[in-house]
Amino acid sequence: MKILAIDDEQLTQVFIRSVLENEHQIHTISDGMQGIHLATKLKPDIIILDVKMPGMDGYQVCKILKQDAESADIPVMFLSAHTDTREQMQGYAVGGDDYIIKPCQPETLRAKVNVMLRYRDQRTTLKQQYQQAQKTAHIAMIGSSEIGMAMQFLEQSYLINDYDELARAFFTLIDKLQLVCAVMFFTHDAPQSYFSDGTISPLEEELLKQMRNQNRIFDFEHRTFINYPNVTLLIKNMPIDDPERNGRIKDLLPTVLGSLSNKVFSMKTSHAIHTQSEALAVSFDKIKTTLLSLSHSLSTSQSDSTKILHNMLMDMHAFLPKLALEEDQEDYILDHIEKSSANSLRLNDTSDQINLTFCQVIDSLQDLLNKQHILLTEIRPSAPSKNKADRQSGYTSDIELF
Repeated sequence: MKILAIDDEQLTQVFIRSVLENEHQIHTISDGMQGIHLATKLKPDIIILDVKMPGMDGYQVCKILKQDAESADIPVMFLSAHTDTREQMQGYAVGGDDYIIKPCQPETLRAKVNVMLRYRDQRTTLKQQYQQAQKTAHIAMIGSSEIGMAMQFLEQSYLINDYDELARAFFTLIDKLQLVCAVMFFTHDAPQSYFSDGTISPLEEELLKQMRNQNRIFDFEHRTFINYPNVTLLIKNMPIDDPERNGRIKDLLPTVLGSLSNKVFSMKTSHAIHTQSEALAVSFDKIKTTLLSLSHSLSTSQSDSTKILHNMLMDMHAFLPKLALEEDQEDYILDHIEKSSANSLRLNDTSDQINLTFCQVIDSLQDLLNKQHILLTEIRPSAPSKNKADRQSGYTSDIELF
């Protein structure tokens, strides 16, 4: 694989070459403009691009590369000492596919390069399929209104109980709206991300996570983030030059995403209830076994006590007529009484064990009740907004209606 490193620091060039040259063909250059000409001629598989360079900086270089059809599809990996999100957003805005903070470890650089190569292969493979899907979606959109398509998706989503299937149904709507999007579902397990053409860059995935706690709608050039509690959407091609269509999209998609977020929440709740139900079934099965064992123990103890008392009674009937308060007879009676007492004590010990087991059963039931209480607390809906207009419209004040 051919890798082009554009960096004005000789030390960085040496580091990149030493880490990657055993597996890849490395080309290095120090000037941004010369790097652009070399990229067009060389057509590398990956470009590693420094941000801060004299003259033309990395952002300007990347923007020019992405505007040129000859180099637009080459993945660009920024290399910078800046760690703040704004810098990463700037790199993403000009077309960057990943962002490495330097200095970095050799293992990190190798891993990032491998991820980028897989991402490039996926994008190349899916590009033709994506173009065909765009044509199909455009044909399907003819004769249908945007609201009608949204209602069709909402109706379809009611029957879906799988995140992948839900994403496919959502992207059917997105394709009909001629949008390119990435979406992240915050599921019961871990965030799951999807992209309308089947691939998502590492930087896009990171930004989706970071933008979750921003405003409901966040615009950045021709990209827009829309955030709901369980869903974050990135629209990559907002029609900022078409205010009317831009407004329609911002009216339509928040409504759809609000329903989509509720659907994800419903699936999370369903999974939690299902898991809890399985745990309850197992626990109650154990309790049933324990109670059966207790029942058997009680029955056995009761039978033993009955036999002991019966034997003592029979002995007393047999020997009382013979007793004339002789010493040996008194000893005999006392001996039998002592044996019966000892047997009774052993039965008392068994009763104590049974009581302990009952306490364990009670503890198990209490634990189940506590878990059920926690589950109900987690799935209880949030309190409604105090603002009457918000409750009626379903929008927060930062959503702009057109």
